[in-house]
Amino acid sequence: MDFLKKWIVVGMLLIPVCVWSQESPDPDPLTADQLSEQDRFEWRTIALGAAVPGPLSIRLIQQAVEGRTSVFVSPTQHWIAFTPQRFRNYPFLHLEMCGTPPSLSLQEKLHFRDFFNAGGTLFLDHCDGKTSYEDWKQWSAAIYPDTRWEPLSSGHVLSFSFYLLEKRIMLDRGRVSIHVLENDGRFMMVMNQNPKFSWKRFRQSQVSRLRNEFSDEMRLRFYINLMMYVLTGNYKSDQLHLPTILLRRK
Repeated sequence: MDFLKKWIVVGMLLIPVCVWSQESPDPDPLTADQLSEQDRFEWRTIALGAAVPGPLSIRLIQQAVEGRTSVFVSPTQHWIAFTPQRFRNYPFLHLEMCGTPPSLSLQEKLHFRDFFNAGGTLFLDHCDGKTSYEDWKQWSAAIYPDTRWEPLSSGHVLSFSFYLLEKRIMLDRGRVSIHVLENDGRFMMVMNQNPKFSWKRFRQSQVSRLRNEFSDEMRLRFYINLMMYVLTGNYKSDQLHLPTILLRRK
């Protein structure tokens, strides 16, 4: 009986707490800056080997991109294991085309399709080692047989600088080294065949938010365009970032 009385007393003490928690006010809505902080662009590279490298600082790139645009960039590059069933959790993935493309099971092909159908973009990048671009094109065709790679045209959205809309990037002075694989008007994969525009070369450069040496400047513009396209889908008609950009130009 004493045991029952004790539980009744505890229950009575807990009732006001429960009522208070239910009637507590809703948290204040997040500001635009707070929302942007939660929507950072993260550079994630797929590790094809057994070992997955640790995070690497890309703070110079972060400062250069955030100094030119309203995009927030994570200050570190992360590697993830080659596990296609988890790729759908990411909107963008980077993969260096080192060596022979990995063979894909039927299930892994379907996981890659899930990644693309969910809006994901895969950036196939030049590798310092021996790279057979045709092998990687055939690898992508195994995922989407009814699509084909096209050279990046001068009129494509990636050919124009996001923050200097009237300026072309001039990726390779006439020789096309960037190809895209599109489906239903949206590119799913980008292939870079030029070591000058590889992510590794860009990461190692001393790029800044100010005007850079020509090659570094062209790299910065290309990667900004790539980030903006992934974030908005069609940034030429998306005015979300315009107020922040105009404010920074004052």
